[in-house]
Amino acid sequence: MSSAPDSASQPPGSFLGRAAFLGLASGMVIGGFWLLALGLRGLFFPLDCLGLSKNECDLQSEALVHVGRVQTLCGGALIALALALYVLLRPYLGPRAARPTQP
Repeated sequence: MSSAPDSASQPPGSFLGRAAFLGLASGMVIGGFWLLALGLRGLFFPLDCLGLSKNECDLQSEALVHVGRVQTLCGGALIALALALYVLLRPYLGPRAARPTQP
């Protein structure tokens, strides 16, 4: 006769914590890549200045380059932060050893 799995061996909070961390880290990595892509697009792809005067085109091009730099920096920082959190919390995410029960 097989015994039912012991639900007391894993506290329910560990699954919730692990799921919350993975959701947070995944969101940070996806958001970081999105910001990185938008920043690189602003830095390396030229602005279409159709219908704009030279001054307006220069202003928008400079603004796009500056915003692209900030987005690239923030996207890279967000990815680095998510990876650092993963490395820092990796020992706490594994399954815990079951404590022996006392008779």
